[in-house]
Amino acid sequence: MTGFLASVSSVDEARLVRSLGVDVIDLKDPARGALGALDEDSVRAIASLPDKNTMLSATIGDLPVYAAELESAIAGMHACGVDIVKVGVFDRNISPFMLSVLDRLTARGISIVLVFFAELYPPDIDFQRLRRGGITGVMLDTCEKANGNLRDKLDDGTLTEFVRKAEQAGLVTGLAGSLTRKDIPPLLEINPDYLGFRGALCKRHRRTSEMDGAKVAEIRKLIPKGSLFTTWEAVRDSRFRNIIRRDSG
Repeated sequence: MTGFLASVSSVDEARLVRSLGVDVIDLKDPARGALGALDEDSVRAIASLPDKNTMLSATIGDLPVYAAELESAIAGMHACGVDIVKVGVFDRNISPFMLSVLDRLTARGISIVLVFFAELYPPDIDFQRLRRGGITGVMLDTCEKANGNLRDKLDDGTLTEFVRKAEQAGLVTGLAGSLTRKDIPPLLEINPDYLGFRGALCKRHRRTSEMDGAKVAEIRKLIPKGSLFTTWEAVRDSRFRNIIRRDSG
């Protein structure tokens, strides 16, 4: 089953989407870029809300693949209490430096989802290597929000291949990038673990505008409620077993 991820930028928005039954609450500041990081005080406040059934993810900002602060940014966001840290791959390849950082952090039990971008899409992603390194999941998004959405930039065949290959490697999969309600039926056919939304949930469909509860409820109706939380937990459990095997070997 495909779940519903909603990106929020405040405690009030987090409460709103939770009340409307989203599966994943994703914390980001849309005014600061594709994966703009929300300030840590806000992240901690949202993470402290009583809720045992909704996964919580957070972005770390639009950092280059060689950014010196990459490791501290991931560790710092994880320390705020989120389940998943989302890290963008702002290049056509993952740098060796980035891979070494990710390996160290996943070995510490930090769940990481890597975000690849349609504008930089590399068709030869080594999903098996990412899984062996402890990565929890991967998603496809867009860097530029003003010149078309994910399905304008990548055809459905490419999206299907991305999801299938990642699933075969045991990774959680997500698709996002200025998606609208008309994109939901064909993407449900591809069956990623979740579809991510921000602009479609906001007034005037602007990702930096206030969130509109009616729009959230509309998207929720179009994505049947499934068991995404169980799926993520199963992947996390298997990831820890891989870490144990790796460390013992």
